[in-house]
Amino acid sequence: MFKRSVFFRKRKYNLLVGFISLLIITSSVNAQTFKSSNVKLYDFFNRFFIQEIPIEVLGLPNAMNDSFGLESIQLSLHHNRTSDLKIQLQAPDGTTVWVTNRNGGLDGKNYIKTHFSQYGKNGLINTGKSPFTGNYIPDGQMTYFNNGSNPNGIWKLLVEDLKEGEEGVLDSVGIVFGKKPAYIVQKKYCSMLLPELCSCSKTSCELLPDLLTVPAFTNSQYHEFAYNDPMYPGQLKIAVAIANIGLGPLEVGPDSSLIGDCCGGDTTQVPANTRYDLFQRIYSKTEKVLTSRTVKTGTIYYENMPGHHHYHVDDWIEMRLVKIVNGKRKLMCKGAKVSYCLFTTGMLYEKENSSLINGKKYGTTMTNYALGEYYACSLAKQGISVGGYDYYGMMYEGQYLQLPVGLKNGEYILEIEIDPDHKYKESDRSNNTLQMKVNIQKQRQ
Repeated sequence: MFKRSVFFRKRKYNLLVGFISLLIITSSVNAQTFKSSNVKLYDFFNRFFIQEIPIEVLGLPNAMNDSFGLESIQLSLHHNRTSDLKIQLQAPDGTTVWVTNRNGGLDGKNYIKTHFSQYGKNGLINTGKSPFTGNYIPDGQMTYFNNGSNPNGIWKLLVEDLKEGEEGVLDSVGIVFGKKPAYIVQKKYCSMLLPELCSCSKTSCELLPDLLTVPAFTNSQYHEFAYNDPMYPGQLKIAVAIANIGLGPLEVGPDSSLIGDCCGGDTTQVPANTRYDLFQRIYSKTEKVLTSRTVKTGTIYYENMPGHHHYHVDDWIEMRLVKIVNGKRKLMCKGAKVSYCLFTTGMLYEKENSSLINGKKYGTTMTNYALGEYYACSLAKQGISVGGYDYYGMMYEGQYLQLPVGLKNGEYILEIEIDPDHKYKESDRSNNTLQMKVNIQKQRQ
């Protein structure tokens, strides 16, 4: 019988008492932690379902910002296949951020004393190894929580199991608040509210995005399955992260006047085949002002596959397998053009190996770094910030090439092209295709 998690309530620290029950709250000079624990995690049962685990927060200052707010998330759980799990955290104001999404690869088990913070010293959670003991950067941007909203109220850990066959147990989850909050966009950075800090090479210019695939993610996160594999026969599964190294954000959205009030606000009832025309918003810097214009681009629709249930931009990338034969390029197979929800799941940091792209480090020193905020798969607006990237893991749906029957083992070239139909405006399209060598080893000779 499922038992709802216990609410942990904050009590005032009393120096005369000298201690506070750890079952209620852990307090220190700099941080306060609120917890829930001992919750059964449901297995996937063939329909869209998010398990909500409440965490009650009381007695904190009434605003989260750059001086006080959410610092970290603590997670311990037992599950024999962590790649089944999509875990998010939701604040009382509805802001929702990915904590960890289908990580652990093929045989990952458990999260044991896993801490998540904006600058986790163990690096990105999607490059970590189970049981992920340590301090990691989450799959989403924790800074979005510290947006001026009130932390007091009911927070929710949202857990989705996306593959049948395994149940689990949440041992505990804790959310830590203090004076060192997750906060990327400092006042020194250009923003929509501080356009005078934005730069371009001329007195006035368009701040166009520049999109490319981050090599480090794909190089380290792909896996070939044999033609007779019972689960993924003949698939080459691939992780992809699309970064924006341009002067301006990639921002898209439909004409709001054409959307209407669909389905009473219940997006799970949006027809999957309904397409809306998309418009790209292009920003310009003129003296100390940002202006914008829109141009018609692609289309957006509601994706109801497991793990999604949100809006995707059509035909965002195309993956191909190529063989060089007698000096000529021969296409062996290609995947359907994959749709993506476009939002900033991570930021490039100089200290991360993933920030090295084509021999150059990208991060906080980039011009207009962090310009544009895109933290949800909404219909109204999607995009990728300057210096941000949109990550899709190897175990996500659609992230594979179906290798043809009879493909010979050997060396091939994997190609990943962003915007293969050239619908979106960028400053440089020459870097839109990543090429890397892969060795096919498990197919029929």
